[in-house]
Amino acid sequence: MSSSLRRGVLAATIAFSILPLTACGAGFDAGTDQVNPNHAWAETDSIRIQNVTVLLSEDQDGPASVIARIFNNGDEDQTLEGIAVADSGAQADLTPAEGESEIVVPSGGWVALGGDGNAAAVFEDPRAAELSLGAAPRMVFDLSTSGSAEMHPRVVPVTGDFAYNEGWGPSPAPAPDPEEEAAEPAEEVEEDPEEDQLEDPDAPDDEAEDEDDEAGRD
Repeated sequence: MSSSLRRGVLAATIAFSILPLTACGAGFDAGTDQVNPNHAWAETDSIRIQNVTVLLSEDQDGPASVIARIFNNGDEDQTLEGIAVADSGAQADLTPAEGESEIVVPSGGWVALGGDGNAAAVFEDPRAAELSLGAAPRMVFDLSTSGSAEMHPRVVPVTGDFAYNEGWGPSPAPAPDPEEEAAEPAEEVEEDPEEDQLEDPDAPDDEAEDEDDEAGRD
């Protein structure tokens, strides 16, 4: 085989091997976009919510934090108006990112829930919200324009196989410092002025003394 023929065969082989790769990156609904992530996800209108997980402490007493990524492929900004557990009706407390007044998903952009400096969605009482480790509750995200999106995220701890989520959930309340508690001054008990006016049974009787003085003068 001549060198020119070998070069032609090699070029054709490379071209055919590249075609499937370029096809995967074509458009929002391309092949790679159809692979569902391991975490819960949902899509409504122009909003796609991905990597949804609920983080909860092992003792299940602390707050539960929702982590997620919300993408907006529409032409206008949208606001995250609420996150609820469908069965219990519990609503998450939403906190915008630092310097923001609302959790806004910008047009053509995305917003993160959870993590330092990001917006936060927290259930302060996971027991009342019926959130427990290992569960996959039906959760509803409400967006200002696209409406509701439902999914079943897993409730996991931040230890063991899920230790990589550490730092994305809410910080536990610090334990009280015993030294600070000991240093706190005792509360002062206010004296009741009426008690000061009560008669002392051992005090001398002024009226009796006056009567004795009068009898002596007589």
